[in-house]
Parts: sequence; C-alpha cells; structure tokens
Amino acid sequence: MGRMDLKMAVAFVLLLFLCTEAASYRLQKREAQDSFSQIQEVAKSYWERLNSAVQGWMDSVKSWEIYEKTTSAAGTYTEILKDQVYHWWHGEQ
Repeated sequence: MGRMDLKMAVAFVLLLFLCTEAASYRLQKREAQDSFSQIQEVAKSYWERLNSAVQGWMDSVKSWEIYEKTTSAAGTYTEILKDQVYHWWHGEQ
C-alpha cells in the first residue's frame, strides 16, 4: 500500500467514525426529547385529572349551605385583617 493510500484509508476511517458519532448523538438527543415529551404528557394527564377532581369537589361543596356562610365570614375577617395591616403599615396619619 502506498503512502497516499494509507492517508486516504486513515481519513476515511476517521470520517466514518465522526459520522457515526454524530448520528449516535442525534439519536440520543431525539430519544431524550421523546422521553421528555412522554413525561410532559403524563404530568399533563395527572394535572387534568386532579383539576377535574377538585372542580367536582368544589361543585359539591358549593351546594352546601355552609359554603356561603363560611365564605362570607372569611371575607369579613379578610377585610378586617387588611384594615389592621394598612393601619399598622401607615401608622397614625
């Protein structure tokens, strides 16, 4: 084998090695993206189920008479607390 043939063979093997590494990297990247997409879909599915369950609970609780009384009282106490914080923050002006 001549010197030129040896250089060509080495260059070919190097080029082949680099191309397979690049293809392998692209494949790994695609697999990682597919895995991330699957995780995203599972999380979205759980979130939608949880949201649906909580919405059902809220609808059933809103039908109770105590819900209106509780939210009314909570609103009153929230306003009192806001007023107290305002006067504490701004002081006597």
